[in-house]
Amino acid sequence: MRKRLQLVTNSERNLQQFKDLIYMGFEESLIRNAAPTLAGIKTANLYNFRFKNLRECIESIHRMNKRLNQKGIYIKLMKNAKDFYLLYVYRKSKLEERIADPEVHAFLQNYGYKDSGNLASYIEKLKERINTEPCFPHEIGVFLGYPIEDVREFIEKKGEGCAYCGEWKVYHDVPAAISFFCKLKKCRDVYARVYEDGRNIYDMTVRA
Repeated sequence: MRKRLQLVTNSERNLQQFKDLIYMGFEESLIRNAAPTLAGIKTANLYNFRFKNLRECIESIHRMNKRLNQKGIYIKLMKNAKDFYLLYVYRKSKLEERIADPEVHAFLQNYGYKDSGNLASYIEKLKERINTEPCFPHEIGVFLGYPIEDVREFIEKKGEGCAYCGEWKVYHDVPAAISFFCKLKKCRDVYARVYEDGRNIYDMTVRA
């Protein structure tokens, strides 16, 4: 009986260790892909991450949100295809400010976003469009903090004729965009180095 109990305990321990390894991989992916959002420089980041299954994805997001929500960072699953999961990592205060902008607000209404004043409803609408539209909904640039004039012109010109291509296709104020791109790269480099030196994601995340 004691031997059987020990086997069960070891099995549970191995399962937990496996989950912890997945979680650590997920944590590192956030550092690599969403450092500017964690640092408070950018509104949001969007990237794919591979989990073993949906349950593992949901559990990992839940655990991370319990930690990072205290700093104003939220993670939302937007789509999954096989074992790949599209994650939206956003800073709530910056996104609320963004959606409240009258120009952005009016722009989004053209794509079916209702004037609810509820941030969650905007994110749910975006998720719906990501999962149902034949092409990726390009208004997502607004949710990632891209300049509204660049988002609008990208859509109007179908991605053609930009003045510069970096984190997004730039149509206006190229010098400002290049400066910002350099800032984003420096942020990612610093966060990767500091994380490798042993700092954890919670301590590295700027409070809203």
